[in-house]
Amino acid sequence: MEFKLVVTNNTSKEVSVVPLNVEKKVIIGRHLESPVQLQGEGLSRHHFSLTLIDGALAVADLSSNGTWLNGEQLKAQTTSRVKSGDIIEIPGYNFQVMSEETGTSLQKQSAVSPAAAPAKKPVPAWQRPLVAALHFLEPAEVVLLLTVVATVMLISFYANR
Repeated sequence: MEFKLVVTNNTSKEVSVVPLNVEKKVIIGRHLESPVQLQGEGLSRHHFSLTLIDGALAVADLSSNGTWLNGEQLKAQTTSRVKSGDIIEIPGYNFQVMSEETGTSLQKQSAVSPAAAPAKKPVPAWQRPLVAALHFLEPAEVVLLLTVVATVMLISFYANR
């Protein structure tokens, strides 16, 4: 079933429209295969899922930091029905779910809006591994990895004296 997600980044106010084909289950989060690339504190790799249940779209919270549907927090691992126009909120982002018909008219409105298509700055080559690590690792894992690297550098510095 075809849907569109109108994704709003609450920090940058960037708005984008993402077409979404939900056949079985789509998982939204920081993982690299997510149809919407997310980053920020409080986001899980697998934050929430969208599934089709008896022909209707349903959302389920998979995170430890919460997912809200129309302002009400979802219970963990429990599915809730989503209708066109409903808003799914996670830390730093809002997702408005649109059916194919509603999404088309909204996409035309978004194309006129100057905030709908901000220019993305290219990531310098030296930062690409860091950006990939932030998408792949939890913040605590990044800190642990940096601590290990610093420790190895200190040990090798003092060992060579």
